[in-house]
Amino acid sequence: MDIEELKRVSAINAPGILSKRVDPLGTEFNVAEHELAQMRTLRLADRDIVIPGLARSTGLILQVLADFREKERRNVMPLQYAKSDDIVVMQLRPEHIAADLVWEQDVAIAAGEYTDDFNIIPRVAGTFTIPDKQVFIITDVAELYSPPGITALRVVDVDGAPQYSIETRITEMTDLQIFELPHPIISDASLDLDGKVESKTAGATVTTKATPIGVWIGFGKDVPALFRQ
Repeated sequence: MDIEELKRVSAINAPGILSKRVDPLGTEFNVAEHELAQMRTLRLADRDIVIPGLARSTGLILQVLADFREKERRNVMPLQYAKSDDIVVMQLRPEHIAADLVWEQDVAIAAGEYTDDFNIIPRVAGTFTIPDKQVFIITDVAELYSPPGITALRVVDVDGAPQYSIETRITEMTDLQIFELPHPIISDASLDLDGKVESKTAGATVTTKATPIGVWIGFGKDVPALFRQ
């Protein structure tokens, strides 16, 4: 989504468009708000963590959902009760991009070098083509290792247009670090997201579990199965 499209979507009256009632759960807007509230909280053993980018972008995500509903003219339903032709909003999963079930990668830095890049979406070289009538919204990237592997992001392609690199500098504070994107990545055509790893030792192998966090909007029939067979 380019800046002009973002301007258009940002002016959408999401509560007005998502006003149809889904009894006894409230309106479509209420349903989507509830689903997003569940997604943006991580419950760890000793505390709860609110995913910052997902929380900050909730309003925009609801506007993107409203825009999708206007185009497709189908009902928005909770994931639990949706039929194949209903619109749903759910947390982005590796299966949405046919990725491995875990994001962990060992990135081998070239001999004599201290940095290298690696593929996040897709997990191989090239650009991921988003299937028709689906929207990907990425708000954050989590790194589950300490010290963190990923140190920067490069959005190579969003719907055919490149973007500049985003420095992450995730701090080495805990075994979970979350990098909030300054602005969410919103894409319905193509996506190519890379990361950068660094090492104090030339030619080392760095393990990273850089996990994109965000939202998928699509139809019930396209919700991925529990696991790939």
